[in-house]
Amino acid sequence: IEPRLAEHDLDQEIKECALSASASLLSVLHASLSMEQKNRIFELLLERLKNETTRIAAIKTLSKIGDAAQSNDDLDLSPIMNETLGQLALLLRQQSRRLKQTSLECLDTMVLCLGSDDDVDMDDGLFDSVLKDLGDIISETDLHICHLSLSASNSILKARPSTGPSVKNHILPAALTLSKSPLLQNPALSSLLVLLEEMTASKAITFDNLRDMLVEQIVFNGSKSSKQVISNLAECIATIAAVAPPAKQNTFIKNTISAIKKSGDDNAQTTQLNLLVSGDLGRKVDLSSMPGVADSLQQIYDQAFGSSNEDIKHAAALALGRASVGAIDAFLPGILTALEKSSGKKQYLLLSSLREFIHCYREMEGGNLSSSVPLILPHLEKNCGNDEEGVRSMVAECLGSLACLEPKMILPVLQELVTRDTPKKVVVRWTVGSAVKFAIGGHISPNELAPFMPTFLGLLQEDDLAVKNIALLMVYSAVHHTPQLVVGLMKEQILPQIYELAQLNMERRIDLGPFKHTVDDALPLRKAALSVFATCLEKCPSSLDIPAFMPVVAKALADVEDVQLQTHTIVISMCSRHPIPLVAAADSFVAPLEKTVNKKKGQKTGTELERVYEWIKSGLRVMIAVSKLDGAMNNRKFAEFVDRINNSSKHGPFLQAVEDER
Repeated sequence: IEPRLAEHDLDQEIKECALSASASLLSVLHASLSMEQKNRIFELLLERLKNETTRIAAIKTLSKIGDAAQSNDDLDLSPIMNETLGQLALLLRQQSRRLKQTSLECLDTMVLCLGSDDDVDMDDGLFDSVLKDLGDIISETDLHICHLSLSASNSILKARPSTGPSVKNHILPAALTLSKSPLLQNPALSSLLVLLEEMTASKAITFDNLRDMLVEQIVFNGSKSSKQVISNLAECIATIAAVAPPAKQNTFIKNTISAIKKSGDDNAQTTQLNLLVSGDLGRKVDLSSMPGVADSLQQIYDQAFGSSNEDIKHAAALALGRASVGAIDAFLPGILTALEKSSGKKQYLLLSSLREFIHCYREMEGGNLSSSVPLILPHLEKNCGNDEEGVRSMVAECLGSLACLEPKMILPVLQELVTRDTPKKVVVRWTVGSAVKFAIGGHISPNELAPFMPTFLGLLQEDDLAVKNIALLMVYSAVHHTPQLVVGLMKEQILPQIYELAQLNMERRIDLGPFKHTVDDALPLRKAALSVFATCLEKCPSSLDIPAFMPVVAKALADVEDVQLQTHTIVISMCSRHPIPLVAAADSFVAPLEKTVNKKKGQKTGTELERVYEWIKSGLRVMIAVSKLDGAMNNRKFAEFVDRINNSSKHGPFLQAVEDER
């Protein structure tokens, strides 16, 4: 390996293979190598790192060796640590995004190999230089690079707490600017939170100073701060408060309560921020352990529900749900008691709190909610038949999340609800179907859900269109996330309904006085049925009877614009996977496609005209795709149609535009 690694006049692929082999050699067999052999390979790796043609392969090699060094104390990287970190920092100044990304990943890995301050002799100015380069690339314009930069900065601070002043000078200003970006989200947000937490814990900056700096970001933004910005800043402040000393936490939460009471509706953004801070801190710290705090917050949240500002109401609902995570006994009974007595908007807000509580509990490692489920469930059951669709949607989300946490308790209840015959059975069944859809999307255990699926699939046969539609969306979610749930039930329960609903037409005319308007109540069902079929083609094609679906496809090609465009996509995707059924049905596609590609533009202009042109081009794409299948042009009717379009002067520009897309 060493001669190949040292050779300059070699094929690029052999150079990269030599680097990869040296990574495996040092990672696995380092104990069998002499110090001289290891140092020789390290020397060659640094040479390759400085070479433009081999540097990315060298970075990946160093990353692999660094990963091995973290779990092997006898693999010492100190001989090359200073120079490697220096070179990686230089590469961060390059324009290549790929180079920056691999350099940041390697930098993080190498820093994690550092032990305590005395383990490796490091150049004092090196970390300051590295952190300056890291700070320069922290920007909202590339959140992934931003996440890697923040992660590497945090690793440096953990490995060398003495770098706190440098982190404060070079990283913190960029981190504060990032904290008020409306684009900030995971994983960059998570990396920012971890860094701020480490800065507070390592005393790189005092809690009071950092909190004031974060609060100022709202003031600097003035009235521009979005809900996302306020939410992110609240999470940042709560994160650093959670690692502050208990006395500081107590003072901080009391000051926060006072600020909420003082600002009220007059300063909505500050009130939202403080409400969310109290909730986010309650996720991490048991607020009921602080005398009087839980009762004060409960009153504040209740008062905020009556605010004239919708954003304050929403923030209070989220805060109440989050605060309940750390202090279930203090807050959850209050939510459930208020839910019993409330109606309308307040009921919706309380259900939002309950949903947030369940959602946050799901994110906790080892969270066990089994003791609280019997308290929550009766309130959710009661509201399954609520007249307000928004309330029912919230109930469905709560039931779906609970089903993921406690499937053995929730699924039998959902099964009983879906078969219960009550005056409000239609809306109850809609809620259950929606809950199952949320549970599948939330990755409920397929083994737990499978025995109940035949019962839930019975919703496809309900008379109510809304229930049919939610059942189709439930099937779509199952096929997309866990196809094994429904594969065995396709032939008996799902496909017959898909075939029927994909062709269902329920048009009615509404008299609006001077003119009449046509409404098709079955349009959402047709679109949902086709979506299920398209997803089945991708996830579980063997469960479909594709020839039997061809008449449905032909009919859908003649449907309204949205359905046509959806069907065009399906047909084009089938060309590569299922050409034989398409060729057999090609003549049935001629009439609808001819009508589409000869669509008249009428008096349309601007975006409406562009839409017509896109519609025509979509039809032409289908024609071209099918015409290229073996045997398609042997179908006389389809071949004549293709010839007519190819020889038509008005279709020439469209055909050329489609050709140029390739």
